[in-house]
Amino acid sequence: MDLPDRPDLEVDERYAKEALVATLYSNGKLSGHEARQILGMTRRAFEKMLPRYGFSILVDSDENIETELNA
Repeated sequence: MDLPDRPDLEVDERYAKEALVATLYSNGKLSGHEARQILGMTRRAFEKMLPRYGFSILVDSDENIETELNA
């Protein structure tokens, strides 16, 4: 993603990556396992991170549940 090169626009890359992955997880596009792999986090760390971005730990899509059971 290309952002304007401005001194007042300081974006923490880790924050942006976590926010994107948390959003994709919350929308059911990534399983918890996939999200944790991308971020290199344990389940506990991932679950602790989600509320910082306004998301719940629980995402109940059938696909997510199946992926988690097979992981």
